[in-house]
Amino acid sequence: MTALSVAGVRWTGTWQNELGSLLRIEHIISVVVPGGSGTEHYRVAGLYQTAKGSVPLKERFPVTGFVTADQIVFTVSYRYVPHGEEDDDKHSLVAWAGQILPTSENPAKEELKTLWHLVPDLRTGEEEEQYGWVIAWSGEDRFRKLSNDPEFDVLVTK
Repeated sequence: MTALSVAGVRWTGTWQNELGSLLRIEHIISVVVPGGSGTEHYRVAGLYQTAKGSVPLKERFPVTGFVTADQIVFTVSYRYVPHGEEDDDKHSLVAWAGQILPTSENPAKEELKTLWHLVPDLRTGEEEEQYGWVIAWSGEDRFRKLSNDPEFDVLVTK
């Protein structure tokens, strides 16, 4: 089995965090940078459904990132414009970095432990009073793999 195949088996599928958000990793592709050593990098692509915030859970946002063995970095663009409405340009971006590790409750089980940064749009100045000097929120997410199928149907409500 090639390293790309191993990464595909390890990462492709539906993951759910402790809040109910879904990370759906659909594809892993090999990327080799021209002019370098020829080392393969593994790019992930998929979708994210957030169980937090004001957008409907059924809304899917694009995911892009990279994996190396049990490590991952990925980003999500929370650009959401309800059908038929004007774009208010108030969107946010989030980046996660983490690793698959044994759970503290049961070392025989694994979970994806991540740290994230969410950057909201704070351009208008009104948010400065509301948010103070903060330009980003940070936190931790723990994901467990529900299925190797990125379209696995999960019943989650907000």
